[in-house]
Amino acid sequence: MPMKLPHSPLILPVGLFSLGAIISFYFSFYSIKWSFFGFGILFLIVLFQFIKSSFLKPFKTILIYGGFLMIGYLYFLNYYLVSPNHYEHKINEALVEKLILIEDQLGSNSFSNSYSGKIISWGKTNVDGKILIRQSKDKRTIPFQKSQKILTREAIEPIKGPHNPGQFSYKDYLANLKIRYQIDLDTTNSIALGIEKELHGFSFTSLAERAYSKIKKSPLSKSSQGMIKALLFADRNALENELIENYTKAGIIHLLALSGLHVGLFVGILLFVLKPLNQFHFGTTLRTLLILCFLWLFAFFVGFPPSVTRSVTMFSFIVIGRSIHFGKNTFHYTLLSFFILIICYPPFLRTLGFQLSYLAVFGILLLHPLFQQLCSPRSLILKKYWEWTTVCVAAQLAVSPISIYYFHQFPSLFLISNLLIIPFFGVFLMLCICVFVILAFFSLHPTLALFFDSLVNLLNHLVAWIAEQESFLFDELFLSLKTTILIYCSLFAIVIWAYKHSVLKAFSSVIITTCLCFNLVKEYQNARAEHSFWILHKYMASAIVNQQGTHLQYFSSNTESTTNIFTDFSNSRIHKSTVELFLDKAYLQKHLNILILDKGDSLYAAKFEPDYILLRNNPKINVERLLKYYSPKILIADGTNAPWNTLQWRKTCKEKKINFHETRVEGALKINL
Repeated sequence: MPMKLPHSPLILPVGLFSLGAIISFYFSFYSIKWSFFGFGILFLIVLFQFIKSSFLKPFKTILIYGGFLMIGYLYFLNYYLVSPNHYEHKINEALVEKLILIEDQLGSNSFSNSYSGKIISWGKTNVDGKILIRQSKDKRTIPFQKSQKILTREAIEPIKGPHNPGQFSYKDYLANLKIRYQIDLDTTNSIALGIEKELHGFSFTSLAERAYSKIKKSPLSKSSQGMIKALLFADRNALENELIENYTKAGIIHLLALSGLHVGLFVGILLFVLKPLNQFHFGTTLRTLLILCFLWLFAFFVGFPPSVTRSVTMFSFIVIGRSIHFGKNTFHYTLLSFFILIICYPPFLRTLGFQLSYLAVFGILLLHPLFQQLCSPRSLILKKYWEWTTVCVAAQLAVSPISIYYFHQFPSLFLISNLLIIPFFGVFLMLCICVFVILAFFSLHPTLALFFDSLVNLLNHLVAWIAEQESFLFDELFLSLKTTILIYCSLFAIVIWAYKHSVLKAFSSVIITTCLCFNLVKEYQNARAEHSFWILHKYMASAIVNQQGTHLQYFSSNTESTTNIFTDFSNSRIHKSTVELFLDKAYLQKHLNILILDKGDSLYAAKFEPDYILLRNNPKINVERLLKYYSPKILIADGTNAPWNTLQWRKTCKEKKINFHETRVEGALKINL
């Protein structure tokens, strides 16, 4: 018997609004004409509601749907539009005083600290606009503080994209946050001023830092302290990289991210603890209000990180829906929370954590009931484990395509990991809360600290053992954006058919799945036809890839430092094998003659006519004489050369009218063969 498909009147409006938003990311033709066109559609929609005519009914429907599409498009386009008061309009006035307010710290390494901030004034003019601040470190460097003002005359510059194919684009990530420019500051070109006190700053700085101090002074081990910080304060940086990698390989990295799972567990615990209130008049309303207060106070306490904010918003709506409709309309309220979040903060729509959270929830709501029908165990324990199994499979199936698209791996042991850990994770999370409360108000007894340390070690060792089963971890997987979208379309069509069988729905599923198969075949054919030679960029190392169809050949002057570059490159395309490439001074193959000049090489190292010349490790060669002897199409300098040398080579090439490519500036060079 077919089950009833979860329904909400918001499905089409929210879907079309979101589609309009996505279109705005790729087609940004904003103009006054389009604004008037959008408002014109809205006016017609309102006008047609007062005209009763069967002839106009189809046009009403088309206009309403088109209206939601246009509203989404214009809303998101307007959000990312540069305001008239943005500092971008004053870039030509570079060397003037700029007053910058530090908003948040983004990261830190041995060379620099990075922050997000906003420019308050440009010279004597008040401006707005966010900016990336990179603070170089030296012996006198004092890190900037949140809400601190900085005065500088340093010039700003656009944020650069990734140098090599497949690398994470920090530029696109920041552009989603409306940050498109950066400024490099140090102790010589900036003056740190006072710190502004703000409510948001107080929530995290005053409360969380005091909590961190209590945790640090406790008798808990370093791993236990890191676990509490990660689970209760969304601070995954407190954990070791090896531990994070183990959780990733085991398919339960979501346990370390303070997001939907943890907030959902909090809600479940509170619903159970406050259940006796239902016996009183208005007890259900009181229980709902208490849960909402707890959720938002918790978000305030940890400083409103994006993952917690979206999860608290989502579960607030779910709790309200559960209170009103007794849990029968969870899908509707989840969709409503999605809509509210992308309206209030449009960057959420392109945030990976946001996408994974809602895909997992919608996967559970749509797929879990279908899987539950496959089996009905009589034993209470088996029934509970079957329920957990179907929930895990539903969530994993929903997030797997996008996870493979971003991370290029699939942990096949995810089900074992989840079934071994998640049933007891709620108890472990409650224990973390209890330990923290004791630390905050009392002193932690050594026996309890030892017990908690043992529990954390047991959990970490179990995860490490699962992660060691590398034969069950499928990595170096590739899905294109088009294939990922088609997979979701096919999955959605099959789910719709599974709920309500019909010829039309079956036909739609077959058509979309056929398109998916044709697309996979086409992409594989394109990959086999690809023949190219790549010179990648890496500071103080040479990295070269020769792609012959689905076979990749690598050359590296420093294998350890270029491993990540080669991994990113191979993950960005379909490939079957990777082997080492051996390069001589003169590398020859069909349609490619390349001369490689290294440190200590003579001017006439090879007696042939190269199409390309690669300079490595600052060769002491007079480039002007080199270009008299050879006439290459391009002179190439990779990341092993000093900037002062490449500057002179670029100048000489410009005089000789020879193309010059510096990977430090232009990024990787692709030579089609």
